[in-house]
Amino acid sequence: MTSLAELIEKTLAKRRSENEPLRIVQAGHPALRAHSKDAARALDPELLGEFIQALVVTMHEAPGVGVAAPQVGVPIRLVVMEDSVREEGEERDAGDALYERDNLPLMAVIDPRYEKVEGEDTVTFGWEGCLSVDGWRSLVPRPKSVRVFGTAILAGGEVRELDEVWTGWSARIFQHESDHLDGILCHDRGVERSLVQDSYLHRYTDLSAAVRYLGLRGDVANLEPGAVDLHRTRA
Repeated sequence: MTSLAELIEKTLAKRRSENEPLRIVQAGHPALRAHSKDAARALDPELLGEFIQALVVTMHEAPGVGVAAPQVGVPIRLVVMEDSVREEGEERDAGDALYERDNLPLMAVIDPRYEKVEGEDTVTFGWEGCLSVDGWRSLVPRPKSVRVFGTAILAGGEVRELDEVWTGWSARIFQHESDHLDGILCHDRGVERSLVQDSYLHRYTDLSAAVRYLGLRGDVANLEPGAVDLHRTRA
């Protein structure tokens, strides 16, 4: 049986150079539906570093804001993330403000996981796409804030243990990428009937239009006009 280290070495060897991205597998590949194995202590530091760098190159080339190891065919609990949306001091535009989207520094996270924040019941609806389901978006409801865990390796090599509350778009990225490690695609969590091709997305940036024209039902239909957050109250 091929070990994780051997699988990663074979995956890396397919590149012609270290600046070439890895192949992103598409829905139907078994690695995308596997329950990934823990990454901590599974790889020697040199191989881990080489694999992380390859994932970063792949993310930037795609381009995307995150890539999980299963997306390149390796079922191991490792992700890379980065979201650069504005220069320092530049104000958010209306869309970024609505979704509380801010810069997320480049990092790899080993064995990431997240959980609900006690007492926080706000759900945010947002369009998500996936590099492994190329060209499609779904309207995905996610907790606005989550408590995140894992071992983060920052761009400069600093290692930091995560036990933090993330909010807004960064929390959505963390949830999306972590879900990959349990075999979950964002479209699995999407609102029924909301799957659309990228070319149609501009018609539905107002979620009221999506509800009306796509015939969406459930919680999303209860959003106020112009809103993306649904504040649930306990009985």
